[in-house]
Amino acid sequence: MRELHRVCRTGATLIFTTHDRDASAAERELWRVEAGQWDRDEQDQRLVEFGDRYFTHETGSTFMHLPNREEILDDLAATGWTHAFDAMRREISVESQAVREFSDECRFWVARRTA
Repeated sequence: MRELHRVCRTGATLIFTTHDRDASAAERELWRVEAGQWDRDEQDQRLVEFGDRYFTHETGSTFMHLPNREEILDDLAATGWTHAFDAMRREISVESQAVREFSDECRFWVARRTA
């Protein structure tokens, strides 16, 4: 985000999506268990910080960091962006059952470069 801030002009709008590890009761429970592993230093040692995850699928593995809302708000502020809007996809779009089954829930973000 810091590099995006550097290369964007004042007044620029940044639109992006993230996963949100607090998106549902199931996600919160998964991350509660994960937090216990971190507390006991039993997490996957490849992971750098809480929220990191490796996913294994038919074509290999994918690394991803899954933040919560507060983490992104902190990152925006720390890198010079002004938060303008955020909402979960389910709050702003009506999608078919097929799309909901295929695609993970995500949070949409809008931020502005004000200085």
